[in-house]
Amino acid sequence: YSVIAQDNLGRYMLGIRLFEYGCMLSSSWTILETAKPFIQHISYETGQTVFLSILDRGEVITLDHAESRIGIQAIAEVGCRLPVHCTSQGKLFLAYMQDQERKALLLKNPLQAYTTHTITSQKALLNELEQIRQKGFAIENGEYKAGLRSVAAPIFDRDGRVQYAIGIIGMFRHIETEQFVKAVDVVRKTAMRISETL
Repeated sequence: YSVIAQDNLGRYMLGIRLFEYGCMLSSSWTILETAKPFIQHISYETGQTVFLSILDRGEVITLDHAESRIGIQAIAEVGCRLPVHCTSQGKLFLAYMQDQERKALLLKNPLQAYTTHTITSQKALLNELEQIRQKGFAIENGEYKAGLRSVAAPIFDRDGRVQYAIGIIGMFRHIETEQFVKAVDVVRKTAMRISETL
């Protein structure tokens, strides 16, 4: 399939690939419109930075975010690419993808250490992914950036596939704090509501 196609008379026209790109873009607009009020609400409610992410070519991309009221910039700018194995949203996507797809992705992307807490053992990562599927959310505990902790929950499309992740990231002291436990609860409930809305 190509972006530009040629018919039998030699005339050029837009190809099917461009149509596919348009459909993907339209889908992104839908999620941005749908998720925006939820993102703003939970950022206001918790005072933390909230993000909406998607998986693209084995990396996490931030589609949208609302910044923390306490003034700490805790997330990459919209459009930046992040690794999958050491971010809450990345681990979430890994947990919910097909086995074959996960194996291929992990084979292509070595488990690079970003901090002393980064999981660099494939066995340990696979064990955590199993726990993520059981709990329905993923946690990053200082694995990508020292001192930062985040939680992400899955947003399902109408076919039951995890297309997006929503989460909260901040300078939580540790994941057992009352503040972080509240963040987990808020993110899970919000992800379910966005999935229902979609």
